[in-house]
Amino acid sequence: MKKSLIDHFISHERFSAYKDLDEYRENLTFSKQSYIPLSILEVSLRNAIDQHLSIKVGAEWYLDNSFLTKDSKEKVDQAIALLSKRREPTTKQKIIAELSLGFWVNLFKKPYDKKLRINDLVKIFPNLPPRNILFMNRELLYKKLDHIRNFRNRVFHYEKVVNKNHYTAVFDDIDTILGYFDDEINEFTKKANQ
Repeated sequence: MKKSLIDHFISHERFSAYKDLDEYRENLTFSKQSYIPLSILEVSLRNAIDQHLSIKVGAEWYLDNSFLTKDSKEKVDQAIALLSKRREPTTKQKIIAELSLGFWVNLFKKPYDKKLRINDLVKIFPNLPPRNILFMNRELLYKKLDHIRNFRNRVFHYEKVVNKNHYTAVFDDIDTILGYFDDEINEFTKKANQ
């Protein structure tokens, strides 16, 4: 591809992150391979959390000011406002779908330490390994999920993710989290991504 086309259609600033056109193409391929696992993980995460919190807190847990932090409540309000602006129904399903991956990942941050205990985590991730094999708590789950969220945001904003040491094992992290949900959903994801 001619330099003038790269500058015009990709932009000099974006392309400068890459060694050459081959690395740019490699980044596109790597990003493409991540789409299915990221999509299944995001949808599984929000639905597993919603199902658990609907039982624990109530069907409209996302409107419960005593459960959500101020920041999380603002994200829900923004989702409702956006749906209203688009003249879409503000049903629970629409609101849940509108909330970003960041919203769901942030439910594992420290402010939720007393609200999402180990017993809650096991209900969200029924396939967590037993404690004597691997102790997985809210903080460790947050770190894994936030790492995946950062990767997802870079992929979905067409940024460079190849040849970055902190993303070399990201598919292993996604695979691990999907396995915490269920072996079958994990296998489905692998087959769908072949």
